[in-house]
Amino acid sequence: MKKIYTAIDIGSDTIKFIVGEYFNNKVNVLSYHEEKSKGIRKGLIVDSNLTINAIKDGIRELEKDLGLKIKKAIVNVPDYNSKFMLVTSTINITSDEEEITTDDINRLIKSSVYSKIDKEYELITVVPLTFILDGKVIEKPVGEKGKKLELKGIMITAPKKNIYSVLSVMEGVGIDVVDITISGLCDYAEVDNKNINNKIGAIINLGHETTNVSVFNRGKLMNTETIQLGGLNVDKDLAYMFNINMFDARTIKEKFASSHKRFIALNDTYEVKNTAGETIKLNQIEVTEIVMDRIAELLKLARKQILLLTKQTISYIVLTGGLTEIKAFKNLVYEILGKDVIIFTEDTIGVRNSKYTTALGMIKYFNNKMETRCREYSMFDKDDEDILINPNKNKKDKMNVAKIFGNFIGTKED
Repeated sequence: MKKIYTAIDIGSDTIKFIVGEYFNNKVNVLSYHEEKSKGIRKGLIVDSNLTINAIKDGIRELEKDLGLKIKKAIVNVPDYNSKFMLVTSTINITSDEEEITTDDINRLIKSSVYSKIDKEYELITVVPLTFILDGKVIEKPVGEKGKKLELKGIMITAPKKNIYSVLSVMEGVGIDVVDITISGLCDYAEVDNKNINNKIGAIINLGHETTNVSVFNRGKLMNTETIQLGGLNVDKDLAYMFNINMFDARTIKEKFASSHKRFIALNDTYEVKNTAGETIKLNQIEVTEIVMDRIAELLKLARKQILLLTKQTISYIVLTGGLTEIKAFKNLVYEILGKDVIIFTEDTIGVRNSKYTTALGMIKYFNNKMETRCREYSMFDKDDEDILINPNKNKKDKMNVAKIFGNFIGTKED
């Protein structure tokens, strides 16, 4: 069975869709799409009908691209007011063979959260910290033999309204939700490497309307918080200062501005019409000063938030998200947060942009979750896999290379 998953990252600015095959610790992108968000404000769904239509449009593009129906997906939910609690549980292995099964793991996890979820909250997941089998720490208990299995983990819950609004929308779209998650879990799954997985650190995801700050201990999410500022605030600053519309402000931010005034071309200018219809000429110095001030404020707030989330010494900070793509971003980051900061660069074939970090991480996170339970799982049946392995020649060019490459490797392995 091939591990082929669909991830839907519902953001305030855009909704990112990825269908990918997980193979050899990488995601081979089979198809992807980005759809303009509708009915979403600061990560929360405020008009479900608009959101349903936007997701349907995105799914339609994937289906056209792949030549098959999308039936299942992983989706993220807003992590506003999420709660984290240390939980423990113990079960006896009752089978005659005393061999631990996936059902035992599910029973253990259910036992760990019993009567511990607040009335207005719903469970997102339990992140295992340690499994203990007959007094001995074990990484993957399924298949092992023993009498008593213990779990220490982190229970993550979120307000019911955050979760049910997303599930209701996905029901309206006609997609079966296989799993829900939050961005912090997925961001780490994507940026994880041997240099950080045994340390305490933080990930800052600079989004469109909000910024997520998450703290990790040995690769386990310990806490997360959302700052109500993002790339949109830079757009608003530019629009206000130069009396231009938001579309032009965003274009200037992405195509002309720099994050640091030391790295600009003094003679570069940008012509744009203001809201009065007059053509004005902007120089890179004045534009960059505005952008630099707002991003600097955002980075300082994120640094402060890390200190509020943990009292322990941080060994690393990883930055990701669309805002990291602005020119000279690393220079401003090094000035404010120090040169030990990692600015994550997305290098997955087909989606080489940090805005896809969470969506790609969703696939890796879900696969890791299945591996912990020793489950082989695909969101596509065998007939669908055959279609993916033998793609129609008239598919879009944007995914052909990744599809052929990914399935070529997967076929060899099989």
